[in-house]
Amino acid sequence: MPKLLNRSVEKQITEDWQREIPSLGIYAARRLLRRVGPLLVGICLERDSSGNKYKPMFHVHCLGAEAPTVFLTLFTQLRSDRSGGPDLVQVRFHEKKYKEAAARMARQSLLPLEGDLLLEQVIEAYQTYLSSPLGRAYPVSLYRDMIILSAWGDCQADALKLLAECLHAGDDTDLQNVGGRAAFEAECRKPIENPALIQQTVDSQIVALGVGNLPVSNLLR
Repeated sequence: MPKLLNRSVEKQITEDWQREIPSLGIYAARRLLRRVGPLLVGICLERDSSGNKYKPMFHVHCLGAEAPTVFLTLFTQLRSDRSGGPDLVQVRFHEKKYKEAAARMARQSLLPLEGDLLLEQVIEAYQTYLSSPLGRAYPVSLYRDMIILSAWGDCQADALKLLAECLHAGDDTDLQNVGGRAAFEAECRKPIENPALIQQTVDSQIVALGVGNLPVSNLLR
């Protein structure tokens, strides 16, 4: 195996991981995803700055909000079983390491990488992440996803409760990044009051982001 990532090596690495986790489809080089209702769930094999390592990371992306690209929401790097710290794979040892690393990633993921998911299960994963140092760094975007997902699932009371929590606990600077407190509240109330808007956005984002050919599972309400 070469020591550095290049186009052909990335292709091989992506295909190797996809064979180990066949419930995910290849979205792009080093990107494996599946669609679960209005949510994308998968793995990013993030390139290290040196080009001789890659970092497997679990993540999700909510299709219910317009976005120019697939975000790495809830991103969680593969952890070492021995130390518990972040782990990565050296390119030259990929062939020896990737099968075990893929199995470990599937065990450690905040959400299962195969099968249908429950809305409650997804919201719980978001809330778990929200209490972590990474989650506390950008809570408003996490709350927005939870509000959209709850409204999509016809859980309007839960969505309103999450909106109130966000407005109460949200940092003014973080809220300014999404247009300010009043604008954010107005933006969130629209899909709560008219959930059909969410599915319209999901449908348009599937086309815009080119994720229509990914494996599909259900998000059960």
